[in-house]
Amino acid sequence: MVGVKNGNKQVFRILIVRAIEMKIEITKDDIDYAIGPSPWDLGNQVLYSLCQQHPKHDTGEAIIAKVWLIGRSYAAAIERRKNAEETSDDFYEITVVEKIKKSNLDNWLANLPNQVLDPWLELGSVITVHKRLMDLFSDLTGLEKRALASKYLHFHRPDLFFIYDSRAKEAIIKITPRPNEIKDIPAEDSDSEYHMFCRRSQYLQDSISERFGEILTPRQIDKILLRITDKIRKEKLEQLRQPDWQ
Repeated sequence: MVGVKNGNKQVFRILIVRAIEMKIEITKDDIDYAIGPSPWDLGNQVLYSLCQQHPKHDTGEAIIAKVWLIGRSYAAAIERRKNAEETSDDFYEITVVEKIKKSNLDNWLANLPNQVLDPWLELGSVITVHKRLMDLFSDLTGLEKRALASKYLHFHRPDLFFIYDSRAKEAIIKITPRPNEIKDIPAEDSDSEYHMFCRRSQYLQDSISERFGEILTPRQIDKILLRITDKIRKEKLEQLRQPDWQ
C-alpha cells in the first residue's frame, strides 16, 4: 500500500505541474498594471535619461557609465566573463571602451527607423542590431550576452527593443501560441532566441491591442511578463506547500 500511496503522490505532483504549465490568459488587471505607475519608474528613468543625454559612444565616460549602470541594474553585468585576466576597472576603462569606440554601434542605432508602421516588416533591422551588439559583447566576454544586449539597446531606443531575459522568456511562452502559429519577421541577421522572443512579443502586443484597445510599449510588455512570471512561481510554491495525499 505504501507503494500505491507514493505513486499517487507522484501523479498528483505531475498533475499540478501540468496545470501550472497550461497557457495563461491576459486580463484587464494585467493591462492596468502594465500602464500604471511602478516603484521602479524613477530608477528606470535615470537610465533612460542617461542614454538620451549621452546617446553616442564616442567618449570613455559615456560608454562606461551606460554599460556599467545598465548591466549592473539589470543583473547582466558585462564584467561577468570567461577567463578574466584583468581587473574590472581595467576591463571597463581599456577593453570595453576601446572595443565599443571602434565598433559601428552609433551607425547601427542611427540607421534604425524613426517610426515603425509595420513591425512585422520593419523590426528585422532591430533584431539585426541586437545580434551585432550581442556578438560584440561576446567578443569582449566569451559569453552570450543576449539579455544585456537587449536591455542596453532598449534604453537607447525604448520604442523599438523588447526586453529579453530568462524570466520574460518563461512568461511569454505561456501566453503566446507555438512558433509555427506566429508570423515571421524577416531579418538580415539574428540571434535565433531573441528573434523568436521578438516574434512572440509583437504577437502579444498586437493581441492586446485588438482585445483591450491598448498599444503597449516594450517596457509595458516587460511589466506584464514579469508579473506573469511572479504568478507562476508563487503558484508553484503554493502547490509545493500543500500537504501530500494521505
